[in-house]
Amino acid sequence: MSSSSNQGSDQKGMNPPPKISQSSLDRSWIAEVSHELRLPIANIKLLVETLLDGALEDKETLVRMLKRTSQEVDRLEGLVKDVLSIEHVTHNQQEDLMRSEVLLLDSAIYALESTEDLARKKSIRLRTEVEDDYCIYANREQLNQVVLNLVENAVKYTQEGGEVKIRSGQNPGVLIVSDNGIGIEKEEVPKIFNRFYRVDRTKQRGSTGLGLSIVKHIADLHGAKITVQSELGAGSRFIVEFPGAERR
Repeated sequence: MSSSSNQGSDQKGMNPPPKISQSSLDRSWIAEVSHELRLPIANIKLLVETLLDGALEDKETLVRMLKRTSQEVDRLEGLVKDVLSIEHVTHNQQEDLMRSEVLLLDSAIYALESTEDLARKKSIRLRTEVEDDYCIYANREQLNQVVLNLVENAVKYTQEGGEVKIRSGQNPGVLIVSDNGIGIEKEEVPKIFNRFYRVDRTKQRGSTGLGLSIVKHIADLHGAKITVQSELGAGSRFIVEFPGAERR
């Protein structure tokens, strides 16, 4: 049985959440970013100090430490990239989106080419099942970002030899990204769009925890609905339904 979470804007029957000032949100965001930046920086500092304390003399240890340092630098670089990306989409308003009919296949190819090296390292097969003329009414750059983030997330949480697939829906304006990876616990599904949230912090060093948060924000800007279907140990499926030009 699969768990499902609908990330839409329908809040009927619920009391409105208390208003939070923009300055409070900004302070919270800065605190979160600072906390996440601190760990890779501290790790890099520790690795460099270890090398300076004598590990330079041991070639095997030197290579191992340098590889670890490179991993931490990659994580830091990814974190900065995602922070800049989420700041960019946060300051876009709906009227500034410049939407048009975008070929989903173009966005799919962009995502597959961008994640090809990551998938190859894990022997993960990337597939696309999108009709040549299938379009989504969206901002082209932000649709590319959504597809890329969903595919990258799927690759990171899929075991070696797995598969990640991009599909178009039966109805207009529907993007589906699925995998046969580790899946998500039912109680964890509502949390995955939170900033810096990671399903498994111990195993996913390469994840910044911002990718799905960016997806959710872009979806909200477009008035799109996200549905998550996942079964632990069997994989996940993310369905994003964009409204058409006549429904915006």
